[in-house]
Formats: sequence, C-alpha cells, structure tokens
Amino acid sequence: MEGLNNILDWLYYDCISPLFQLFGRLLSLILIQPLVFLHMPVWLHVVFLGVLTACFSFFLRHLLHVEQKVKHFNALFAEKRRRQQDLQLISDKYSREALYRVTDDELNSDFNTYLAHHYARYVTVYMLPLFLVLAWLNTVFTETVLLSRTGHPFAVLVPANSFGISGLNVTSVFLITYVLCLIAGFQVLRRRNRRCEQCE
Repeated sequence: MEGLNNILDWLYYDCISPLFQLFGRLLSLILIQPLVFLHMPVWLHVVFLGVLTACFSFFLRHLLHVEQKVKHFNALFAEKRRRQQDLQLISDKYSREALYRVTDDELNSDFNTYLAHHYARYVTVYMLPLFLVLAWLNTVFTETVLLSRTGHPFAVLVPANSFGISGLNVTSVFLITYVLCLIAGFQVLRRRNRRCEQCE
C-alpha cells in the first residue's frame, strides 16, 4: 500500500501539479497580463473570462457532437418503443408478455447507458472547464491582488443593503457570467434548431 501511495504522490506532485502550474502561467501570460496592461477593471476581467469559458464549453459541446448524439438516441429509442408497441398484435398472451419483458429490459439498459454517457459528456463539457478555470482564477485574483488593485477584497462592490453583503467575490462574478452565457447560448441554439426544423 505504501508503494502505491508513493507512486500516486510522485504522479501528482511531480507530473500533474507542475503541468497545471505551467498551464496556469501560460494562461496568465495570454489572458491576464495583456488586460492588466490595458488597466481593465477586475470585475470586467472576470466577466470576460466567464464569457470565454462559456464559449469554450459550447466549443467542446460541438466537438463531442452532443446534439447529434442526443437526436440519434431519441430516434433509436422512439423506433424501439414503436416496435415494442407492435408486440400487442401477437395473439398468444404468454409469448407477448415474455417478448415485452425482453424488449423492456433492453430499452431500460439502453436508456441507462445513454444517461451514463450523457452525464459524462455533461461533466466534460460544463463542469470540468468551470472547476478548472475557477481553481486557476482563485490563484490569480487572490485577496492580496484584489486589495492592491481595488483597495477591497471583492471583484464588485455592492451598495449598502439589509442583507449585509459588501461585495461579490471573483467566484460569484464568474459563476453568474458563466451561467448567464450558457442560458443565452442555449436560447440561440434552440432558435437555430427551430429554424432548421422549419426549413426541413
């Protein structure tokens, strides 16, 4: 067991961690430094990165053919359901019930496999970029950096309110931007799909 722990420690501390640090430095050089030189406010910088991450998620969605896979599964599933309904035409009750059970098990298995793949794609497309970028952002815009650049530990100051909220931190601004961009992107995709259906 100790040998396995040593291997895992070596893998994380000597391989994975340095790789992520290098990638983080490259991202900082490309996405942070130029905008710092332009004196872009921190909140606008975080909003820009949120929009960029949402665009990257949609790019991954396109790259993995998520929409086509969903349509393909829906078509196959509907066809199998239609064939299952045809079993009602079998006159022998026991044969009909046996075949129905077999096809029902097959449909359940297909649906469970689809759900597992769909969840894996969901994590890859939306959650993984979100968590990785947030982890990186919180090392870039630390409280010390925010205090030196803005004079307060928030990305956005909030006017005095009864909730006792003084401001929004980097994570909050990023999440709000990311979610709003995803909602807008899905609205655009829905309208585009409707137009495509009307054209057909």
